[in-house]
Amino acid sequence: MQSRFPTLVSAVLLGATLGMPFRIAAAVQEPAADQRLDAGVCAVAVAAGDAEAIIGKCGAVIDNRTMAKADRVHALIARAGVFARRGQDQRALADYSVAVMLDPAQPNAFNLRGEIFRRRGDRPRALADFRAALKLDPHHAAARDNYRSLVRELERIGARMPLKNKARHP
Repeated sequence: MQSRFPTLVSAVLLGATLGMPFRIAAAVQEPAADQRLDAGVCAVAVAAGDAEAIIGKCGAVIDNRTMAKADRVHALIARAGVFARRGQDQRALADYSVAVMLDPAQPNAFNLRGEIFRRRGDRPRALADFRAALKLDPHHAAARDNYRSLVRELERIGARMPLKNKARHP
């Protein structure tokens, strides 16, 4: 909470300078009512597909600790999607990770974070995220497809490993 002392001193000095009577009531203002940001502004930006608005409006929702956790999680996922499309993987991973931390029951956040890990070549973490998404929602089609294709990729890599070793050591 901010100190009201500087405001009080300023009012006293201003009143003395202008020859006005000292009035504490005018100097001390009650804090405004809880000004909650409407999470709908983020939803409107997402619906419009406006990347800059998503980053700005959803960022305001994310930064407002008084917002409902579900609203903040949806805003984090939306903003992370913009970052991912722009190739800003670190920022997207950070947002997805915070979303998972706030609500560990978000299969979409796990799946999307897994896609970024996979793109970056971190297959074990990608596989873990796809598995977590499927554990939360066994019918999550994208997570199921991602998991299956990554398992096949790992099987192909594993199948080629003995051949590489034989070629090196005759």
